[in-house]
Amino acid sequence: MSKSIQRHFLLGGAGVAALLACAPAPTIAQVRSEGESASVGEVVVTARRREERLRDVPVSASVIDVNQLIERGDIVDPQAILNSVPGVKFLDTSSPSNSEITLRGSGQGRGTSTEAAVGLYRNNIYIGGGTIGGRSLSRLDLLDLEQLQVLRGPQGALYGRNAIGGAITVSSARPRWDNRGFVNVNYQFETELKQVQAAVNHAVSDQVAIRLTGEWFDQPKGFFFNASQRNFIDRQEGYALRGQIRFRQDDLDMNLLVEDGLYYLPGLRSAFTVSAGSPGFPFGYFTPKFTSYANDGEPAKQRIQSVIGQLTWESDLGTLSGSTGFRRRITNTENDTDQFDPATLARERARGNATTITDPNTATNNNDDFEALYADFHFAGAQSGRFSWLIGFEAFYSDDQFTTVTGRTPTPANASLGNFLPGRGRYKSWAPYGSIGFKLTDSFSAEGELRYSNDRKERQNFGFTRPTNAPIPAQTSEDSDEFSNLDYALSLTYDLPFDWIVFGRLATGYRAGGFNASVGDPRAPRPVVPTYQPENGTSYEIGAKGDLGRNIFVTLAAYQTEVEDFQGQVDNGCAVTNPVCPVVSTSFISNVGKAEVWGLELTASGRWELFGGRLRADASLSRQGGKLKSTGRRIQQNPDWTRALEVNFRRPVVGDAEGFLNLSYSGQTGGFQEIDSALELDDRDLLDARVGVTFERVELSAYANNVTDESYVVFRSATQVRYSDPRRYGVQVRYRW
Repeated sequence: MSKSIQRHFLLGGAGVAALLACAPAPTIAQVRSEGESASVGEVVVTARRREERLRDVPVSASVIDVNQLIERGDIVDPQAILNSVPGVKFLDTSSPSNSEITLRGSGQGRGTSTEAAVGLYRNNIYIGGGTIGGRSLSRLDLLDLEQLQVLRGPQGALYGRNAIGGAITVSSARPRWDNRGFVNVNYQFETELKQVQAAVNHAVSDQVAIRLTGEWFDQPKGFFFNASQRNFIDRQEGYALRGQIRFRQDDLDMNLLVEDGLYYLPGLRSAFTVSAGSPGFPFGYFTPKFTSYANDGEPAKQRIQSVIGQLTWESDLGTLSGSTGFRRRITNTENDTDQFDPATLARERARGNATTITDPNTATNNNDDFEALYADFHFAGAQSGRFSWLIGFEAFYSDDQFTTVTGRTPTPANASLGNFLPGRGRYKSWAPYGSIGFKLTDSFSAEGELRYSNDRKERQNFGFTRPTNAPIPAQTSEDSDEFSNLDYALSLTYDLPFDWIVFGRLATGYRAGGFNASVGDPRAPRPVVPTYQPENGTSYEIGAKGDLGRNIFVTLAAYQTEVEDFQGQVDNGCAVTNPVCPVVSTSFISNVGKAEVWGLELTASGRWELFGGRLRADASLSRQGGKLKSTGRRIQQNPDWTRALEVNFRRPVVGDAEGFLNLSYSGQTGGFQEIDSALELDDRDLLDARVGVTFERVELSAYANNVTDESYVVFRSATQVRYSDPRRYGVQVRYRW
């Protein structure tokens, strides 16, 4: 962002702050209207596996509800949604199929088969796992969303394995006992994106309600052009359908969800850049910023199917909650591993360049068929006097069948077309857990949480040469391992006057060990390690939350997390400039030692009446750091600073019409890309804007994403650079009833 733009942004922020300070101060209840977000502190969350007000929970949490998403245009992009949450880093690989969410420095594993270190839950069902696509939320998960909660800090005791950095839980809108619905139509100019989202809710009777949700989109153009194949690498299209039926009678509430989504998502998009004088490239080589000359690689294809059942039963003893689900995710990705087409390579070699590249037809095709079954049942006892308790049991099983197919040009010396590398991984996990809370005085309370986890993993890898199917012994292995862990948390809470609390929290988290799916190229200077061990984290946190005046809800937190056997991502050292191994590198997970992560976080949210309208402002700021104790290297994908500000203003304009303006800013500064290199993350400042008018049932709006046309590097290697999306414009029409 230019200095001029920064100056205007800072002045604008100061102006907003002044308006917030000087605005009238009615109570939140006075300014709320139907369809508007509630005061943040009053929002109901399930951070401790039971329903509580956010202001009462001794956990650093952020909540984004359906009305905030509607104000931003019914977005289904996890990066756009999570950029506003402190401590969150969305690792955009340029393809949603293998992007990744990191939280408080935990969760790195892009391009590998490791588990996420952020617990990902949808309708109380764990949705992470698998070789491809299991470390982020999909657009299907965010379609017709009711609420998203980000629980920061280890949540191992109540949410289980893979929650060292925290947990993210999303809740889809369930059927209600009324008749309502919406249709949202979106058109984007540069990419010619056409998108339709719709939902219909119908009350069949006093006991039964149904909800149908659908989405269709088609984006034939993009910004990243493949000059060899004459198409856009970031084109995409797809659809999703979801049906739900809900039954309630007396104290019983049950819901069944069935859905299917098929997506053609953007493929990996990179500009090829090699400095002059690099091995094999005496003259250097550069493609234009948004151009590729690869002769292989297509959009990723992904299909997601889910069946989720939920029940709640209220009794005098407490509340029984149960969730069971089946999820299947099939993903296919393609990647050109040499980044050249034959004509471009011939031209470069004719001038004595690209001499390490001998074959322009090397490619990798990855297929992943992941199925998972999950069940969780827990009983939260009715609070009796000063005592509260919860007990639960969780079980998880996954079956992951994956295949890597490599391609090459056969020669007289080597007639092979490449390799066929199938594999299969199974994961079985079960865990009992519970919590006990006690109010020691009217103001002081304590709670303990405990979970025992048992995880067993099995993996088989095979290798065959195409087309003869001759076995490759070096690519064949069979491994199994069993891990167990005891996670705990202790929280102390003191109630201050004026609805404030201060809290201290000691909590642990655990990420299971596992096996690296690919052994990589046998010529690699750094061999891929076949296995890695579990990672354990212990966090110490203090915080405070409450109302600042009558309009602003604030959360403050400071934490330090110690991690044993930190699972870091490294690569095998291959590169197209490496004469020994001239292909794109293979990433893998290795235990790299002890790590220390720390941070400070601030969030604030306010609601006001202003100039005859309603103003909502949400802001966050975080400062974090971390390093490996053994080497002193900085933790990867952990920016020094993250910041965000969202402002939404609505007021009547003419008659029943109401105008609105939504501004959403997010930024980050500092940090490193990889744990074993000195590549720094690019600083960035992104601003999205949306303006429109709402009539009785119709909303018309125009929007611009990345208003200032900010350009930054998403990922950088010795030969590849991936850039962020340029500015995009569009219009939307939303009809509701």
